[in-house]
Amino acid sequence: MAFGYRTEMDWLKPRESRSADRLDERAVAEFLQAHPDFFERHAALLTELVIPHSTRGRAVSLVERQVVALRDQLTIERKHLKNLVNAAHENSRLQQRLQRVFETIVLAEDLNALLENLPKLLKSEFDLAAVEIKFLNTVHLPSVPVSHLIPPEDEAVDALRTRLNGRRCLVETPISEEVMALLGQAELARSGSCALLPILGSARDVIGWLMLASANRHHYRHDMDTVLLEGLGGLLSASCIRFGGP
Repeated sequence: MAFGYRTEMDWLKPRESRSADRLDERAVAEFLQAHPDFFERHAALLTELVIPHSTRGRAVSLVERQVVALRDQLTIERKHLKNLVNAAHENSRLQQRLQRVFETIVLAEDLNALLENLPKLLKSEFDLAAVEIKFLNTVHLPSVPVSHLIPPEDEAVDALRTRLNGRRCLVETPISEEVMALLGQAELARSGSCALLPILGSARDVIGWLMLASANRHHYRHDMDTVLLEGLGGLLSASCIRFGGP
């Protein structure tokens, strides 16, 4: 039996014209991968070959299909680049807001100044519906306003204190009944979200907490990165110890 030499054009003959040398799709694909310059040497095929278009419902040349594919890929890359630029701008704005918050905490002359200025700044910078800084009534901090003290015998207080033990941040969406009772913001109902940051004493026990509440259910999410929030809680805890906390 004679073995004839198969040319490149033989590989692309119609299936019905190939009896003894039937090819499957994998063989064709492997051949084209092994000969990436095939269409350079047979440029006429680029305009003769047609393939169905997935969305336009008509046959198009290979060149046109490549152009469409490249255009679609360019659109995707542009959207990706736009998202990266927007994320960079948002991160820059977030960094500026956090810097103002951190400066307010560090530069506070006493605890009263901190308790008065920090909640206002957090509300305005992060569009929050409520910001509360509370301390347990058993904590001995000098000159803590009565409005910032909470009785430890309250059931909601005990439950929240237990939940915060060993944690650096607690996110709720929707807001639980116990937190709603402590916030006193009935208009938030269960449509909002909140983050609770424990304020720790020198012995690393919970002496109070910072509550950040938003009317937006998606403002605080369970899957969000809480590193910056935890940093805020840690800085606030350190400031309270600096002002004579336990």
